[in-house]
Amino acid sequence: MLSQEDNEFVTRVGPGTPMGAMMREYWLPAMLASELPTPDCDPVRVLLLGEQLIAFRETSGKVGLIQNLCPHRGASLFYGRNEEGGLRCVYHGWKYDTAGNCTDMPNEPAESNFKSKIHATAYPCVEKAGIIWTYMGPHETPPPMPRIEASEVGDDYDVGASLRSCNWLQALEGDLDTSHVSFLHGGSRKIEDTTPGTDQYYMQLHRAPKYLALDTDYGAMYGAYRPADEGEQYWRIAQFLFPFYSHIPGWPTLTRAWVPMDDNHTLFFVMDRAN
Repeated sequence: MLSQEDNEFVTRVGPGTPMGAMMREYWLPAMLASELPTPDCDPVRVLLLGEQLIAFRETSGKVGLIQNLCPHRGASLFYGRNEEGGLRCVYHGWKYDTAGNCTDMPNEPAESNFKSKIHATAYPCVEKAGIIWTYMGPHETPPPMPRIEASEVGDDYDVGASLRSCNWLQALEGDLDTSHVSFLHGGSRKIEDTTPGTDQYYMQLHRAPKYLALDTDYGAMYGAYRPADEGEQYWRIAQFLFPFYSHIPGWPTLTRAWVPMDDNHTLFFVMDRAN
């Protein structure tokens, strides 16, 4: 069991926290691409690592992820007009491109160059495999995209996302805990209702697996094993990949991501090869 101090260390993800800084070293799944279906469509609110952001797809189709509040008077850019290559604040009409540059100030004299001095916080985005990914870290040159199957295969993937009202570690640890399956998912199943030699049979027959774990360059791998037929064992093997990905037993093409929205909410992505 983690101490309260250690638990808070690994689950606090806002700006300025150690875990938040670590998460920002990676490209993060931010939202489904389908949430921004067309150029100049309505902006979408996004919450990532404790930051309130606004996503928009500008006229060329490029996606931007920008700070929620306009740098001018703090009006939310969620209410902005997405038009002609940028997002325009409804208060004074200041307009921003996907890089956060202010490109227009209609309430300034034509000869004014003040817009060149204004910049909103914006994060680079990449659209791949039906997901919009973003890099929120400090480096001018972002790291490579994660080399998980979903980001390597391309668009031949089914993706989905949902909200979990808990911190990212509470969510992730369920993927790495194979002993809960026979109770939570199969608690009403009787051993006589299962087929001998199947995974369900062995999990109902022996509900208390033993574990072996191995640190890897990319995270950790574990195996949970139970007695099977004579001289055999049934193994369930899972992978944890930094910073929040999991590969669960029995689903060879499935990747799951538990992306921290803030300290108490998680955005859960499921990525699997299309049927």
